[in-house]
Amino acid sequence: MVGRLSILVLFFFAVAACTPQTTTSTSARPGTTLPGATTTTGAESPSTTFAETTTSTAADLSGLDAPQVVRDQLEELITDAQEIRGLPFLTPPIITIVTSAELETRVREAIEEDADDFPADQALYQLLGLLEPESDLEEIVLDLYGEQVAGFYDGDTGEIVVPVREDGFSLLQQGTMVHELVHALTDQHFGFDPVFQAMAEEDRLDQVTAYQALIEGDATLAQVKWVRGLSQSELGQFVAESLDIDTSSLDIVPSFLRDSLIFPYDSGLAFAQDLHDVGGWSEINDAYGIFPDLPGSSEQVITPGDYQRDLPMTVAMPTVDLVGYKLERTSVWGEQGFRIMLDQVAGGSTSARAADGWGGDGYHQWFDGANAAFLLVYEGDTDADLRELEDALLDFAIQSVPEEAFVWVDSRDGQLFFIAASVVEIGEQIRSSVGLG
Repeated sequence: MVGRLSILVLFFFAVAACTPQTTTSTSARPGTTLPGATTTTGAESPSTTFAETTTSTAADLSGLDAPQVVRDQLEELITDAQEIRGLPFLTPPIITIVTSAELETRVREAIEEDADDFPADQALYQLLGLLEPESDLEEIVLDLYGEQVAGFYDGDTGEIVVPVREDGFSLLQQGTMVHELVHALTDQHFGFDPVFQAMAEEDRLDQVTAYQALIEGDATLAQVKWVRGLSQSELGQFVAESLDIDTSSLDIVPSFLRDSLIFPYDSGLAFAQDLHDVGGWSEINDAYGIFPDLPGSSEQVITPGDYQRDLPMTVAMPTVDLVGYKLERTSVWGEQGFRIMLDQVAGGSTSARAADGWGGDGYHQWFDGANAAFLLVYEGDTDADLRELEDALLDFAIQSVPEEAFVWVDSRDGQLFFIAASVVEIGEQIRSSVGLG
């Protein structure tokens, strides 16, 4: 749902995916392989963290305008990233040191490149009850990213942008650097950034979500392996710093947005671990070439066993002309989109069951400068799956969509239709246009 936000950040990662846990996980779902936890997936122990090594490209950062301690740390982290990931840098990574203010400015400028999308998305999310009427989506995102980014990889320039640290990077910040270095490394080998950007520009948003999960899951898995190589003393410092992170800005973000942002890291980690368990890093390497052409879907990330097997159906969308409205996009909502949406009115297990039978969908999103209109057409794997989601959407419509808006849920000939509009007459027009009048 917010997949086109292309800044790859880590502001929540240390707590959500990399803080060592005291409990044992045996689940095959998100977070199965966390440092300090044991699983049934056969993940390697800390003593074999760097088992998959490669000839690394030596880093020469003598010309970098940064304290010597920072240059030394970066050179070591560059070596670590290559050894952990089993790939050499084809060209030396570009490290750009900026002030904290400059980092925030660069992040905000990147987000503002998508500023034209915010009004239409805000109207849609408010129509669906996912965002409070008085909320400003652009400000929420700007505040969240602008304040919380610890560094990022810029695919357009190939830079890893990090704030200056006069006394060197803390262990948590070093872990962040490993994550971003792996982005730079894998982009050199697999060219993921232009593929990702093309998906976003073409509004293939569920594919964007899935591909970003691969990208972030890959880097997150490498970071987890790096954490496993810490000594017990270092691990204690890492945990203490992780627990000291101020997550208040994330805590107040609407849940649908927070869940969308976390998905590529959380479920992406589980997906990457599943691929790694099957064939090591080479299996993840292959996925960069395979995923875009499947096509990939969030369903395949949520259920790794569906990868390359359960491919999404293509749902043809009807032509509907709404006078005075611009068709903002036609895209795919995806299984993850349904889970996040339904979570607003139902528990996680309920929404997961309802969305689990996702076979494919398509949606139109319109905007007239103030009002939103929305048509979604869904097909389930089975008739029972369609009926289950229909019941869940009816409940969602009653509890989440504002009373003054138009909302309609109906099924016909193996397809489920969900219509919502800020203006009742527009909703009625859409319903008539698709033959449900």
